[in-house]
Amino acid sequence: MTPPARPPAVHFERAAETLPAGRQALTMLDPCDRPVGCLEYQVCHLCRRGYIGNIAVATHWQGQGLGRHAVHTVLAPCTGYTWSTSRQSSEGRLFFAAMVEETEIDFPPSGDRCPHMVP
Repeated sequence: MTPPARPPAVHFERAAETLPAGRQALTMLDPCDRPVGCLEYQVCHLCRRGYIGNIAVATHWQGQGLGRHAVHTVLAPCTGYTWSTSRQSSEGRLFFAAMVEETEIDFPPSGDRCPHMVP
């Protein structure tokens, strides 16, 4: 699975993981280092599970593949993991349906997390 091309004007910054399966964030920044989006997630390598809590991209940056690229970035080191998401908006359901097709990974909106993940 090859990540989609990221618009060259945007770069990502990852917040450091604080617990073994603690909350993490991948922030999308414009050329002036202003945040234009964020993907909040958790990964438990022991249980091989991932959880996407929230993904948001500023309206004027939507439709450029930023959310897709962020999801691919988070999935890359987690091959074979089971993923879930929080409850999804109508836009989120469309986005994750497209991601299921693209990645062949299911993203049920169950909110299921392993016991190591702090809610």
